[in-house]
Amino acid sequence: MNVKVKGVYRNDYLNIISVLVKKLDLPHLIDHPVPVDPQCQTRVSDAVQAILYNLFDGRQALVHLERWAQEIDLEKLIRPGLHPSWLNDDALARHLDRLYEADIHKVISTCLIHIYHKEGLSLRAFHADTTDKTVYRAYESASLEALQITHGYNRHQHWQKQIGFGLVGNEDGIPFYGDVHDGNLSDKTWNPEVLSRVHEQLKQAHLDDEWIYVADSAAMTKDTLAQTKAANAFLIT
Repeated sequence: MNVKVKGVYRNDYLNIISVLVKKLDLPHLIDHPVPVDPQCQTRVSDAVQAILYNLFDGRQALVHLERWAQEIDLEKLIRPGLHPSWLNDDALARHLDRLYEADIHKVISTCLIHIYHKEGLSLRAFHADTTDKTVYRAYESASLEALQITHGYNRHQHWQKQIGFGLVGNEDGIPFYGDVHDGNLSDKTWNPEVLSRVHEQLKQAHLDDEWIYVADSAAMTKDTLAQTKAANAFLIT
């Protein structure tokens, strides 16, 4: 009997992550709200999964992801018929733009709420915090509504050009909300805005019970306290 080997791939633990992604039905949840031209060979979920698996596998720049994709079994990890050449940096960038334009926060919150419900995760207490990433050179934003890479005070109180990152997770550290925000957005402004968004996500999850919001001392402001009350929450700093 002759056995023809089609290819040898290095999937490692990516197989486990792929099974979890499919079990949670995340590709459908990602693709549903993001319109894509029917003639397009790839889907938004293809791009998201490829970038996600690449991050777990060492993180290549997007321009090199197509080459990396040739080393793994895409048809097994993502879906049958998917070819590595379709995951070039232009295709990935277009899908990321589509994801942003479709309201990336809404897409992410839909996925997270689904995961919390499916796995029976606790929605009682949440811990929130921010961090920053210093960048260099000149950046121009397309509009005031786009992400502003600008000067702000970092965590060490240094005046730097930067972008900010925010994350909210439950008591087990499982993310429930995340964002990338302007470099000059202070925690005093970020906290009440995020409280409102987390409250909206909890309402989407049909949870009207009281909940706990844990943050650092910058959250102790009049606006945050007002939003805490409006969100039916308790604030701990």
